[in-house]
Amino acid sequence: MVSPVIKKLATVSLVFIFLVILAGSVVRATGSGMGCPDWPQCFGYNIPPVDFETLTWREGKAFDEGQMILLEERFWVAKTDLVTDAVFNEENWILFDRHEYTIFNPVHTWIEFVNRLIGALSGLPILLMTFLAFAQVRKNTGNAVLSLGVLFLLVFEAWLGKLVVDGNLVPNQITIHMMGSVAIVLLLLAIRARNDNGSQVLPKSILRVYIALLLAVVVQIFLGTQTRELVDAAVDHGIIERLEIIPSIEQIMPRLHRSFAWVVIILSSVLFYLRRTIGVEIPGFKGLLFAIGLEWTIGVVLYFLGLPKAMQPVHLVLSVGILASISYPLFLALRKS
Repeated sequence: MVSPVIKKLATVSLVFIFLVILAGSVVRATGSGMGCPDWPQCFGYNIPPVDFETLTWREGKAFDEGQMILLEERFWVAKTDLVTDAVFNEENWILFDRHEYTIFNPVHTWIEFVNRLIGALSGLPILLMTFLAFAQVRKNTGNAVLSLGVLFLLVFEAWLGKLVVDGNLVPNQITIHMMGSVAIVLLLLAIRARNDNGSQVLPKSILRVYIALLLAVVVQIFLGTQTRELVDAAVDHGIIERLEIIPSIEQIMPRLHRSFAWVVIILSSVLFYLRRTIGVEIPGFKGLLFAIGLEWTIGVVLYFLGLPKAMQPVHLVLSVGILASISYPLFLALRKS
């Protein structure tokens, strides 16, 4: 049974997940990943501080349990609700030692906070969608299973986000974090396609190339995320000149990422040839080709212009948009077949 409500909730959830990916890419581009050193709160506050005064210890100042101060380049957490005395008393505080990051930058803090806020809000339509899907489980088991998968991945992403913060942006966990978001996007698109009254018929030859292109884009996103982690590592090791960052990376991953882009281009060209030869209409196909060409162009700009920060979120979000443009007609065709 097709459910228009489930379809709408899947669409709303997709919008939120795209915003989460956009916000996360801005966090990465600006280096704001540790803007909030704790999780799920931010410096122990539900609404994070906007200036250094909030984190400053001084006599007669009130703090609630769990709220943090920055004193002598170390974070301290209040054990209980308290009002400070004339002298700092360590017995009232716990040294925050989950990691060694002890910097407060209000801009980074609020960028990270907005990222977390959008992530939390994305859970609302997904929770509602899962509830409604299980209410209709006898009529449409697939909706219930897929919705539960989305909810599970969302909880996993939240848990992994905590580990990333606690570990001061632990390598590889960030890639897993991104690929989890990709999986959520694919599941939501599958749910939407299951509840779409439209149809898409694709010949087997085009269907095979679509599947290959989808897999290639997923691999390319993985390679790109791994490359981004290596960029961060190079910066952490003192590479300041942005034009030198990519050439300084000795690992093969950036070269694989650049080379694999040609696989996407070739598969897209094959798809264009088959579509033109067979004469099948695929909604949004020209836009897909334009997006792939634009993505390739942005990749070239990133490489030769030293990874401009403004281009990085565009590069990532566009890649996920390409993923969606490939997978949705594919899911429609597979559903009808």
